[in-house]
Formats: sequence, C-alpha cells, structure tokens
Amino acid sequence: MKNNYLRYHFIAVLILVLLFYVIANFASNLANPTKYTIDKTTPIYLKHSYLIDDTKKLSDETVLDNLHTFITKPFETINWNFTPRNYWLQIKLDNRSHKDENVVAHFDNPMIDHLTVYHLDEKNALLSLTRLGDLRDDLTLFQYSVPHIQLSIPSHTKHTLLVKIDTTGISKTPINLYGEVEFQSLNRSQATIWGIFVGVLIMAALYNLVLFFGIKDRVYLIYIGYIISAIILMGGVLGFGFYLWPISWQLFFQKYIIVSNYAISIFTLAFCTMFLRYHKERCWRFKASVALMAVMFILAIASFFIVENIAARIFFSTMVLLYIICIIMIYKKLRSGFRWAKFYVISWIPLIIGAAIQPLELTDVLPYSFAIRHAFLMAILCEVILMAMALADRVRYQRERALYHATHTQQTKLLNSAMLKQAYMSLEHAQRKNTLCLIKIRYFHSLHTLLTPTQSNNLIIQVAHSLELQLTGERQFAHLDSTLDSHSKLADLGTGIFACISTKTQTAEALSLCLAKIIKGLPKQYEIQGLSLQLKYAVGISFSNNNDNFEACLQRGYVTLKQAKSSLTSISDSQQQTNQFMDIELAAKLQTAIKNDSLALYHQPQLDLTTKRIIGSEVLLRWPTPEYRYLNIEELIQLAERTGLINELTLWVLDRSCRDLQALNKQGFTAHTVSINLSAKNLSINQLAEKVENILLKYNVPAKQVKFELTESALVKNQERMQQLISQFHRQGIQVILDDFGTGYASLTYLLHYTFSNLKIDRSFVSNLESNESHKVIVKTAIDMAHNLGITVTAEGVEDEHTHHVLKAMGADFSQGYYYSKPIPFNDYLDFLANYA
Repeated sequence: MKNNYLRYHFIAVLILVLLFYVIANFASNLANPTKYTIDKTTPIYLKHSYLIDDTKKLSDETVLDNLHTFITKPFETINWNFTPRNYWLQIKLDNRSHKDENVVAHFDNPMIDHLTVYHLDEKNALLSLTRLGDLRDDLTLFQYSVPHIQLSIPSHTKHTLLVKIDTTGISKTPINLYGEVEFQSLNRSQATIWGIFVGVLIMAALYNLVLFFGIKDRVYLIYIGYIISAIILMGGVLGFGFYLWPISWQLFFQKYIIVSNYAISIFTLAFCTMFLRYHKERCWRFKASVALMAVMFILAIASFFIVENIAARIFFSTMVLLYIICIIMIYKKLRSGFRWAKFYVISWIPLIIGAAIQPLELTDVLPYSFAIRHAFLMAILCEVILMAMALADRVRYQRERALYHATHTQQTKLLNSAMLKQAYMSLEHAQRKNTLCLIKIRYFHSLHTLLTPTQSNNLIIQVAHSLELQLTGERQFAHLDSTLDSHSKLADLGTGIFACISTKTQTAEALSLCLAKIIKGLPKQYEIQGLSLQLKYAVGISFSNNNDNFEACLQRGYVTLKQAKSSLTSISDSQQQTNQFMDIELAAKLQTAIKNDSLALYHQPQLDLTTKRIIGSEVLLRWPTPEYRYLNIEELIQLAERTGLINELTLWVLDRSCRDLQALNKQGFTAHTVSINLSAKNLSINQLAEKVENILLKYNVPAKQVKFELTESALVKNQERMQQLISQFHRQGIQVILDDFGTGYASLTYLLHYTFSNLKIDRSFVSNLESNESHKVIVKTAIDMAHNLGITVTAEGVEDEHTHHVLKAMGADFSQGYYYSKPIPFNDYLDFLANYA
C-alpha cells in the first residue's frame, strides 16, 4: 500500500513539473512591454522633467509659461506619496528619424481622478488637450481601463508632452511611450494576465459555492468573499474591472478603493479564523480576531467619509495587526500538529511578498516595470490556488477523521464493528470461507463497576494490545484494516468483547485449540492502585454459510459467548440445521404463527409413583411446520424474550393449555393437571393473575388443574413482584412449582420464602442416578427436605425402569420422562391416556 502511495506521489510530482514548464513557456511568450518603449525602438529621444505643486494653487497658464523652471530629472526621482498635491510631468520628444512616428502615451494608473495631457509643439504652442481620469464621464471603456492618448511626431521635430496629475488617492502614474505595435503587445499581455486571473478566480468561486451547498461549511462562503474582494480590488488597481461591472459600479469601487482593501483584509482574517477552527475554541485568539474584524469593518464604513489619502494611511496601520494576529493563530495550530494546514501556511508567502511589492512600487521604493506592476495580482492568484488546495486538504483531513471515528471506538481508539463488518463482507464477496471469533473478558460488567471509565478503557487497551500481538503470529486471521497503515486484526465490540476473523478452512475443534493457545498468552492480572484483578476469558466461534449476513453471524457469536459459561469455548455452527440462527425474520414469522394459531403444544405425561396413574402433563411448545419442525425450542424462547414476543407467546400457551384441559374434562379426565412454564419476562404482563383467571373462566376450567413452573432465574429477576404473583396464584387455587431444583445457588432460600406446592428435581441429577452415588444423596436429601416442608416432589428425566424404582423407593411423589412417553401432540396424548387407562 505504501509503495502505491509513493508511486502516485511520483506521478503527481511529474504532473506538477509539466505544469510549471507550461506556465514558464507561456510566460516567456508574453512580452514585457516596458522593455520596448519608443525610445528603445525608434530614434526618438526623450528628456524628462517635473514640477511638484505642494499648494495645488498654480494655474495651468502659470505652469505653461514657466516650463523652464521644471526640475530636469528622471521621473524615478519623484517623491510619490499620499500628500495632497499636484504633479506636473514634462516629456520632450525629439524625433530624429526621416519619417513621422505615431506614438501612444500610456498612463499606467486607472484610478487617477484627474489627468490632463497637453500636447505642445516646438514653440510650446498647444496642439491638443486631453482630459482623462476616473471622475470623467465621457470616456470610452478602453480609455477608462487603459488611460492613454495617441499623437503623431513629425520627422525632425521636437514636441512636448505636459501631464498634470491631480488625485486624492494613489498619485504615482508611470508614463510609457509606445509604438502602435508595442502598445498592442501591451494590451495583449495585460488582457491575457487579466483573463487568467479572473477566469481562475471565478472558477474557484463557483467550485467552492458548489462545495458549500454540498458540505454546508461557512468557510467556503468566506473564501468566495475573499475571491470577490480580490477581483474588485485588483480590477480597480489594474483597470480590468471596467470589463466586469457596469461603468458606474466600477467608478464607485475605484472611488472607495480603500473599502475593497478592508474587505479583502476582513475576509483574510475570517478565513484564517474559520479555516483553523478557532470559532470552535472561543479562546482569546478568536476574540482578538473578532475584535480586529469589527474595528476594520468600522474603519471601512468610515472610509466612505474620509479622504482617500488619509484612509489609506489608516488602512496600512491595521495591516500590521492583521499580520500579527494571523501569524499567532497559524503558529499556535502548527504547534498542535495541524499538518493539513501546510498549503494554507504556504499561501501566505506570495501574499506577504505581493502585498509588500505593491506599496513599495507605489511609493517608488521599487522601480516600475510590467512584472512588478502585476506582482500583487499574480501573488493573489497563487494564494487563491494554494488556499483552494488547503481547503481540499482540509476536506481530506475531515473525511479521514470522519472515517476514523466511524471505524474506531471513541474511548479505546481500536477498530469497531463497522470495520469488522467491512472485512467480513469483503471476504464474503470474494467467496472466501470465514469464521467469526469473539473473545470476551469474563465478568467485565463486574469489573466495570469497580473501575473508572478511564481505567476500564486502559484495561481494554492493554488486553487488546496483547491480543493483537498474539494474532500477529497467526496467519489465518484476516487484517480488518488492510487499507490503512496499522494492519490490525482485532476489533473492539465494547463491554470487554473483541472480534477477529479466521479465514482458514478447519474444524471447530482445531480453531478452538488455536484460540485456546492465543488466550494463554493474554494477561491474567491487571494491576490497579495496588489491587491485582484476576482476568479470565471466554471464546465464542460462529461459522458462516452462503445464506448468512454479518449481523446474523455476529449475533450468533454473542449467543455462543453467553453459552460459554463452564467451558472456555462455545461453538455455533450455522451448517447444522438444528442450530439455526434466530434473526428478526424468524421473529416476525413466529409472531405470525402465534396470531394464526399455527403453533402446537405437546404433552409429556407425569406419573404418580405410588398409584402408577397419570395425574397430569407438562406442555411443551412446538412449531410443527416442516421448515421449523427441528428448531431448537430453547433458542426460540430466547428469541421471543429478546424481541418482546415472550408475553404474547405465554398468553397463547395459557389459552391453548386451558383449551386442552377443557377437552380433557370432556373426555372424563377431570383430575388431570397441566404444568405450564413461566419465564422472568412474564412478570411484565400487566395484571397476569387476572388474565389467567379470565382464561380459566373462558374455558370453564378449575384453577386446581393448572400448575405454573418457575425456574430459579425467574425468581432472581424481581423477588418482590414474583412473591406477590405467587401469592395471587395461591389464592386462586393455582399450584406453583419450583422447576430445575438443584441447579441454582439459593434454592433452599426460595423454599422458605415462596408458597410452592411442588419442586421438580432437575434431570441432570436423575438421568445418571444409578451410577452416581453423590446424586443419590442429593436427590434423597431433597425429597426428605421437601416432604418435611409439606411440599411434594416431581423427578424429571426418568429414562429407564431402574430409575423409576429407585425414585419410588426414595419416596418421590411424581415422575416424568421418556420411560413413560416423550412429548406428543395433544390428540396422540388423548389416545395415550385412553390406552394407558
């Protein structure tokens, strides 16, 4: 993957070199017109002189009469500044050629207010008078954008060009004299640069407008504001704005050019603040930025009422604060590791250089040239391009961060279930066999109550690191993040559960041995504040098949973890039809089966060991359709409990049981009882005792014929509620049985606190009663204890005659098991009763 990145970076560098070559070649074909003025291309000799009127009171006639008083020096020596004064520039043209020369005088300052040009002959007689400037309303679009005049100099004559500059803004006005061909070259070069500048900026603005509508990030609007401000500003400084806006608009922009300067500064500072996300932090740097933006906004409004030369000085002073605050904000973020801001930092280099060149050229610190004149424009162009790259880099970073948060847990920074699912689906798409392996820290919930969130996370991270090291040496486990740099094989599913995927085709036993080996390498203790916590682990294995999906496979893995109580590993093989996964689709079918009454109750007889008579039966749920005939009913009950169908299912069982009792009574079996299992979830059935009574009345069944079997787990959930419910059943005449006696830890306590009429000894003690002396002692003790408490005893799991006789000898009251009959449909059970009698 890294080699691919290097290859792509190399290609990108080659493309960049090619683009720079194209730009350099294109720039070389753009002539620098200031190198080809008329004095360098024709035998016309120029002599420069000037006069500065600090009082602005000299009349035009006075100046024309005193041309000899002008200072004979190059115009480069003029002290251009923002002081209100008039500048008189005199150029004497001596045409020594044998032909007339057509000359174009270009005044490179489209923002000048008043520009008066006197064309004088050898005797200083006026040949023509031209008035230019952005306060004129009778000029052509070309004269506004490129102030110029055309004149003809006859051969062997001397003419004078007298220029008066009267403006309140930028006064420096470079004057260049060109031949007609060279002037066309000037226009062509300017138009090309202007077109590139405007085209790139408009495309950037449109593209970022699209991004704003897609991403809804305000920084793109600020960036567009900066672009528009840059176009307005440079359109006024260089003159191409007349081609973008109505003339009245452009004249307004030029009159208040300082406002444009404030606008681009405000957007620069706002972009810096938003781009670097200081608006999320609300620190002092953000407050300083907002305060400066507010000050600049107020000064921008004030600039409408302040003379331009004064407003310019104020603006340049605020620029110092702007640069200081921006540099502080950038430096702070760079120290915190904002690597994605590199393009934005680089973008300041051309901005700072260009922003310095423009005032230095306008104040005559730097000599005028075509390149210097357009330096700030090119600097803004480079900055906008770099800012666009910075925004793209920012989007990439945000996308990567969003992807990281989507594929990693927030607390532990480990891969999460989303990345696990992606790897699983990739393997499925490639039709590769895979097995989902879950590894759990045992009793994590108990540990979690002792530890702080930070300590719990540190525990998970430590175990995950050790587990990752163990998995690294096993090639059969797939990388979950092969597109990233870490190449992790482990995912954190939360609550101390980790997951990995094995791609090796092997038996469950072989995979269990491999995982057992991995578990041995995990930490067995966790030291925290002097306490050594003992760590144990459990493993669940879930095999996939062609009809599987990730959610099904993962949930099956959770089920296997829940089953892994006494052993290290529990296996769920989806290829076995008897262990189908319980999913939401099956739950929906179960609910439909309940409503359509398509389930069935099978009866297993219960025998009185003394009289050998059938005294009742236990009803067991079955789904008799061919598709679900061999479905594991215990898992089906678990599915009903997880999906909230257990109460609906229990009420259906109650109703069907009472209907069967009604049929038994009609057949003459009026003393026959039916035992019905209740779960802990049934406690949530509103007014359960009343509902039971209503069903009994519905079928005219005596309450004494109904028995409810409760397991210890049901009693643990809500003892107070269960005590109340058992008391209600007892008052109704319904018998309550303690089921699976001996499998829990507090059964003796329950015998004292609940009104049980019978206890049922679990089949695990009965099935091997003949060979296990300890079980004989336990069963005998339980029978004697129950009888001493006035409680009858039922033994389940009787599978042979010997066990039957042993239980009878021990004094058990009732028995149940395959020795008598397996669970059978109700109609078959009626035949069984008839034949048994």
